[in-house]
Amino acid sequence: MAPREVRAAGIVLYRTLPQLQILLLRSSMTQEWGPPKGHVDPGESDMETAYRETEEEAGFAPDNIEIAEGFRMELQYTLNQPFNAGKRKTAVYFLGRLRNPEQEVKLSEEHTAFEWLGFGEAIETAIFDNYKALYSKARDFLKGS
Repeated sequence: MAPREVRAAGIVLYRTLPQLQILLLRSSMTQEWGPPKGHVDPGESDMETAYRETEEEAGFAPDNIEIAEGFRMELQYTLNQPFNAGKRKTAVYFLGRLRNPEQEVKLSEEHTAFEWLGFGEAIETAIFDNYKALYSKARDFLKGS
């Protein structure tokens, strides 16, 4: 029997060019916008997954990302895609600053588009409350640091 829980990890990636912006990717499967993330492979830590997925999905290597110490957020929800219906998912997010803000995004086939948005715009356009909470927490964390 297939596992009833799925675990994923990703990075809310931000840059300051010209102002504070976060990277959102549009999924080619669901057409939903969100930060780079993906399933945790066996034996992999959440952080290893977050780095791997960000590089695979957006082209940013770990050495170009500075992870913010003290920021970690878990989102838990039930999947509704036909192939995953009813499975519980935990997605762990870290916050990372792009060291080279001018580096270009290199999308994988998993995504059709990307946008760099200010936190306010990202919160306003998020269709899921858990993403609104994630972006709000990341914004508030950066304001406090």
